[in-house]
Formats: sequence, C-alpha cells, structure tokens
Amino acid sequence: MINIMVTGVGALLGQGIIKALKYSSLKYNLVGTDYFAKSVGLYWVDKGYILPDILDKRVDIVCEWLPMIIDIIKINSIDVVLVGLDFEIPLFAKYKNKIENSTRAKVVVSSPEVVDTCKDKWKTVNFLKINGYNYPESCLPDDLDYFLNNNNFPLIVKPRFGSTSKDLFKVNNIEELQNAIKKCDKPIIQKLIGNDNNEFTCSSTFYKKEILTCISLRRELKNGNTSLAFSEKHTEIDKFIMKITKSLEPNGPTNFQLRITDKGPTVFEINPRFSGTTPIRAIFGVNEVEAIVNAILYSKTQIKMTQKEGVVIRYLDNQFITWEQYNEFK
Repeated sequence: MINIMVTGVGALLGQGIIKALKYSSLKYNLVGTDYFAKSVGLYWVDKGYILPDILDKRVDIVCEWLPMIIDIIKINSIDVVLVGLDFEIPLFAKYKNKIENSTRAKVVVSSPEVVDTCKDKWKTVNFLKINGYNYPESCLPDDLDYFLNNNNFPLIVKPRFGSTSKDLFKVNNIEELQNAIKKCDKPIIQKLIGNDNNEFTCSSTFYKKEILTCISLRRELKNGNTSLAFSEKHTEIDKFIMKITKSLEPNGPTNFQLRITDKGPTVFEINPRFSGTTPIRAIFGVNEVEAIVNAILYSKTQIKMTQKEGVVIRYLDNQFITWEQYNEFK
C-alpha cells in the first residue's frame, strides 16, 4: 500500500487527479489538501488538511505553508505528492528539493525553468520558435503597431500569465483590441489560429528522458473547459507532441493545447502539470497518474496502455456529506 498526497482537491485539476487514481489499479491511502473547508475533494480522501492561504499576502510561505506541507508528508509517510492547483506549481517547483530532502516523498513537478517557460505565454512562444515548432504569431503591447501591419483581425488578447479562459478576448477591430488590452492584466496579443472544430487537448508524461504516455483528444469547449472529448487515431499529432516534450524535458505530466492550421499542428498553450482532462484520458485507457506513480515508485516505464476510441461527455455531479463530516473542516 502506497501513500499519495494530492493538493488542491477542491479544484477541477485536483479532483481530476483523484478520479484518475480511482480508475487505476494502484493500491493506496490518499491524503488531500486545500485552502477552503467547502472543497468537495476533502471528502473524497482518507485524510484531509486545510493549508494556510498562500494567496493571502499575510501568509508567510517559507515559515507557514512550506513547514505544514513537510509536516503533513512526514505524519502520513507520503510516497508521492501530486500537485492539483495551478498556482501551486511554481512553489512546488521552487521547493521540490527542500521537500524531498526533508521527507521520503517524491514531488511530481517540473523544474523552475520549465515551469517559467510555460507559465509565461511570451516565453512559450519563443520556446516554440527557437526549437522550430509552429506557434501563433504574437506580440506584446509595446510592439503592437508593427504586429498590426503584418497580421489581420480577428486577434486574441489574453493574460501573458495564466492558464484559464478568464480575461480572454476575441477582437475584430482596433476599438475592441484597445478595450481588451485595457481590461487584460499583462496582455499578450496573438493571431487567431484554426477554428473551434479543430482544437485538441494533448498530453504527455515524461520521466528520466522517457515518454511514458501520449494522447491527443479533439475537443469541444463550453465556458473555456472541455465539454466533449473525442478519442480517435491522431498518430501525426502524437508524434508532434512527443517531439516537443523531448525538447521541453519536463518532469511528469504536460498538457498541450493546439489547433490544426495550414502549417500543421500549432501549439498555443503549454501547462507542465496534470489537467482537467486527466480523468478523461484515464477513461480512454491512458492513465497518466498511474503511469508516473509506477515509474517513480516501481521503475515501471514500459506499461502498455491501450487507447480506446470513442467520446466522453463531461457532466456536473453532486456530493452528499454529513454534518459531522462538514464540521470537521469548518
């Protein structure tokens, strides 16, 4: 029996990791953490903890958050830490060595350099450009005049830092562009590529120079999230994703968002973490959570995972808890 810790169990990402674990053949005890008592994932785990809110400027990360993370790992003899909150990724990358040197646990997170490249969409574009991969034509506000002379509307304006559809604007003229730039925090402007019918969410799992899993799913979006995922044969896209993965050299899972253009597959976002579609991939037979845990703890890197073809429909669910359970975290 292994001991696994999943963070951010109130978030879609953390919940997805737990679901993927449930679909796996692993035997485990599960510890979960979050920042709010109303997080449903706290009621899915064997033991849950509320962490100091690191988004509160009064909380000292080094003196409060980090020691509590280490204490939880030690108390529960955690073997593997799986990060389930996007804004925790840079922290776990920064303190990975400290955590691992202080405990027996292995933290599944990429290096600070990889995290920084993916967190900053401008750096992502430059990474793709330098390594010879297709990328969306992009600029920062200071170079807007030159960019507009070479690119036509429609354009996309979105935060340079961030990984959701929040504050993402599709603009069709100068007035809309200027308004979007004002509303968007630290914006990046990009040429709109492809169309909604050829968008893919792709994922690879990489560990010690070896690709453990790779899967590419065509998808339909609703409110910025995958509502339908289609599993078909996409050998060329898979090869493309594996090639980028080897160039990036992450540690663990990486999620790629891309569209098919006249130039071929064109990546517009990279996230070095599990994603909200992690459990969907597990349903299709490619369980990246199981793959990375097996690789880290058992040195199993050649486990065959057969991808099933079909469609997954995402839906809303509900959870009943007793007053006793609720008051435990309140």
